[in-house]
Amino acid sequence: MLGPEFSHLSIWHVHLDPELVNTYHLLLGKDCPSEQVILRDIHRTFPAHENFKEAGGEGQESLYKISKAYSLYDEEVSYCQGLSFLAASLLLHMNEEQAFCTLVKIMYDYQLRDLFKLGFDSLHLRFYQLTRLLKEYESNLAAHLDHIGVETHMYASQWFLTLFTAKFPLQMVFFIVDLFLSEGMNTIFHISLALLHDAAADLIQLDFEGALKYFRVTLPRKYRTEANAKALIHRAVEFK
Repeated sequence: MLGPEFSHLSIWHVHLDPELVNTYHLLLGKDCPSEQVILRDIHRTFPAHENFKEAGGEGQESLYKISKAYSLYDEEVSYCQGLSFLAASLLLHMNEEQAFCTLVKIMYDYQLRDLFKLGFDSLHLRFYQLTRLLKEYESNLAAHLDHIGVETHMYASQWFLTLFTAKFPLQMVFFIVDLFLSEGMNTIFHISLALLHDAAADLIQLDFEGALKYFRVTLPRKYRTEANAKALIHRAVEFK
């Protein structure tokens, strides 16, 4: 864990909505058009983690139920590929009912679902905003990425759509989710800028293929240590 300065963890304190819990159980009894997509995603969600590695195990079953219920609850967005990573991260700290209520809160109250809406207009707006922020805070890196043809969506799509849960170490993910529940969408920008700051010196040396591999593989690995993860969170908070 990252130490006592991060121990408040608001995700532990999301209150259960009795009406939403009742809706959750009702939805589980319905047919789900997205079932095959959900099942395929579940098998790719934290496959090495003890809680989710067993096919048909308790962890995968809980993840399936939450993903199914959300896809039926949110008829406009339905199931979004990658949503299982966020749901799984929540399940590691709370039961199914709490995880479902928290997921709904994140998607609706914090407008994360807007990023998935038809046309992805909101998502593209966020990419534009991050591009402008990168030019302001890391102008040399912004110029280099532009020069080698790396566009913001090529590395930031997963950051926005999964709240960093798909690739980054879980010890860091928990605190990113916590910050998001405290600060909202700005958290994604702050974490993104902190990551780009950390990566700037390396990325400036790389070509197109090298940069994409760096974002995909090397960058997440940097935060496997407690010290690096803690430093990133502190740096992100400083952007407030």
